[in-house]
Amino acid sequence: MKTLKINLKDSSYEIVIKNNLLDELPYYIEDFYHNKKVYVITDDIVADLYLEKVCNSLKKSYEVESVIIPHGEESKSLRVYEDICKKLLGFNIRRNELIIALGGGVVGDITGFVAGTIYRGVDFIQIPTTLLADLDSSIGGKTGIDFAGMKNVLGMFNQPKLVLIDPTVLKTLPKEEIVSGMGELIKHGFIHSPKLIGDLLSKAPIDEEIIYESLCCKKYFVENDVHDKSERMILNFGHTFGHVIELEKGYKHGYAVIIGMLMAMEYGIDLDITNNEVIGTLKRILNLYGIKYEYYDYKEYLNKIKFDKKNLAGEINFIFIEDIGKPVIHKIKEIEL
Repeated sequence: MKTLKINLKDSSYEIVIKNNLLDELPYYIEDFYHNKKVYVITDDIVADLYLEKVCNSLKKSYEVESVIIPHGEESKSLRVYEDICKKLLGFNIRRNELIIALGGGVVGDITGFVAGTIYRGVDFIQIPTTLLADLDSSIGGKTGIDFAGMKNVLGMFNQPKLVLIDPTVLKTLPKEEIVSGMGELIKHGFIHSPKLIGDLLSKAPIDEEIIYESLCCKKYFVENDVHDKSERMILNFGHTFGHVIELEKGYKHGYAVIIGMLMAMEYGIDLDITNNEVIGTLKRILNLYGIKYEYYDYKEYLNKIKFDKKNLAGEINFIFIEDIGKPVIHKIKEIEL
């Protein structure tokens, strides 16, 4: 078992990483939650795999209601948000009760948004079931939904009370979901941890240890910039191009981030910001883990990234890396693109 704590001014919380943790859920929840009912929000795929197991675990101490939404990015919508709220209100949810997000990034994002807005705020916890959610979306409090063809433009910062990670659930993930999670894992290494890059170059297994190492990176940036105003922007390495590719091609988020990192590295090399050896390191890691990738010319996407949400009054804070563990925020004016 590995644990770490996100230390924030107003809402600190613990992350627990432990195999077979799903069998012991009340043990962790009872420390801070003492009411009778919990409400689990999940999607149809995760429901078939783990909802019964999770409910049986929770029923040792609580009454359980569940809401199942369709899987996929399309569920991060106003319509599904409304459906969830109606069902929770139909269950007579109270403001002092607890919501549980059981699933990947889509479930975590929309559940956090629901929890932050229904009754102006109900506590929630994250139980991520994908590698991507383990390493990224379940930590840091970013919640939201897609709108008008753009990702995450409606949302809020809403920190969970607790994050519970059970690495054994990764065994049921299809390869494309593992690849998607690897995108964020690799990104954490390049922006913060030469040790993590070394582990990846030795083809380390995806287990408690490597998840912990990756989350130490996320912890550092979240604690130092809770609301994503400055240093936390570095976590967006690969995302500016990646978000465009994701929406245009329909790729999984983490896979799009892999492509976005390759594009950002090439852009950085052309601007004499990035050491030209880092792109070779990234390609070696991808080859070691059997991750095939598409090539896209970053120059063809420069005009499209001006719509990125990091565009502040005509100036994009673009994330490059000078070398492994040495990220830099580089301001680029829209007119330059």
